[in-house]
Amino acid sequence: MTFFNVTLYKMGCCYSLFCKDDGSSQIGEPNERTHLLIDPVSNSTNIQRVNSEDVLCHNSKSAPKKTDEQSALNRILQETATNVIDVAALDSHNLQQHEYVERMKQYNVRVQQVCASKKNKLTHRFKNCLLEDIPWTDKILQSDSINADDRNLITGALEKASLAINDIKVEHKEDLVVPFRIPC
Repeated sequence: MTFFNVTLYKMGCCYSLFCKDDGSSQIGEPNERTHLLIDPVSNSTNIQRVNSEDVLCHNSKSAPKKTDEQSALNRILQETATNVIDVAALDSHNLQQHEYVERMKQYNVRVQQVCASKKNKLTHRFKNCLLEDIPWTDKILQSDSINADDRNLITGALEKASLAINDIKVEHKEDLVVPFRIPC
């Protein structure tokens, strides 16, 4: 149960549970390890724990005795309800427009810095890229389709290729897997 509460408390990546902040970011600057929720355990509403055996004893006069499975299910449901953090009840920090724009600019600056430092690697990788940008795609897609002669030529070539592929046969001449004989 403790790990469950700690995991919900962190609300970050699992890496943040086991590693301390490296201190490379400036103080107060949000990063990927910044906590999203501020002490959700103390801010959440108090939920009373009710033992399922107490409920059984209290309701034993009005209802017949429940089975062990039912009491186990009630206990699990109660523990789950107790361990859930009501995120809607927490004070959430909504970003104002100027904060959003400031973070966006900061992110773009960092992306540009990373791209500039790795520019040679990226440009070499993208030179071999087969995909190219096609300008004015809407005009190309709105243009006339291929004419009937070209369509018949393509269809005939595909039919011939399909027949050729279906006629391929493999003749077995020798074993592909041969056992190794290692002298002892």
